[in-house]
Amino acid sequence: MNYSIIDHDSDLTIGYCNEIVGLSGKIYEDEDHLYHKIQCKQFVFCNAFKEYLIRKKQSMNRSVYVCILDNDKNPMGSYTFIIYDEIYYHKIGFPEDFLDIQFTGSLESFANRTEIEIWNKWRISPPVHINEWAILDVPGRRAWLKAVKNYNLTTREWNSSSEKENFFLDGTYVTDYPSFFCAMGEAINGPGGYFGFDLPSLDDCLFGGFGTTGPFTLTWKNYGVARKYLDKHSWRKQVNYRRRFINKLVYEPEFYFEERANRPLIEALVETLEYRGVKIVFD
Repeated sequence: MNYSIIDHDSDLTIGYCNEIVGLSGKIYEDEDHLYHKIQCKQFVFCNAFKEYLIRKKQSMNRSVYVCILDNDKNPMGSYTFIIYDEIYYHKIGFPEDFLDIQFTGSLESFANRTEIEIWNKWRISPPVHINEWAILDVPGRRAWLKAVKNYNLTTREWNSSSEKENFFLDGTYVTDYPSFFCAMGEAINGPGGYFGFDLPSLDDCLFGGFGTTGPFTLTWKNYGVARKYLDKHSWRKQVNYRRRFINKLVYEPEFYFEERANRPLIEALVETLEYRGVKIVFD
């Protein structure tokens, strides 16, 4: 089984399936009601969750985590999904094993085809070399960065007291917004590493808890590449991408910060790093 669904409240595994269709976030409309749909292929309910529903006399209406499983069946990433369906299986009976089951609800984040392909690759082995993302186009790099964030926050035990004082950022392929954060994560935490996915989260990581805490020295190799490409236009492209993402949500997030993109992106990145005590050596 490649996926599991875990109940948020009880932390019980609801069940397992081989494939999930619908994580891309397509919006459906029924009268004035907007929703997403996911279809779980060859789904199997877990007995412990069946017993839980029978005991609690609850419907399937709940918050769950749709988990990507590695080859050892351990979660390596997850997507929050709010199930809307008021299905009372303790009344109507549970479906047979290995049937396709569909749920309607609301996804809080999405996984496109490229992101799913990245997860399928990481089932075999997570990244072992830096810059494995460099062959991807900009949408592919965004997918890689999303998977990196998800994977690291799911599987990694963070060391906030690293004594390392010198880090090296390979800027050879830093030609767009997501590629800086791919490279920065690997500079701090190695291949497939995470150290923020946008300016606010970079600032948050610099406070500590994600591999290191400033002050430290960052040697930025091939800095000229970023200086050439990370201009105001590349920043605006990312802002527009974020707006399209928000438009795919059923409900807008309660708190949403939009970056201003009113100057070259490289200036904002350098300013954020230096403000938190990072000494940058431009190479």
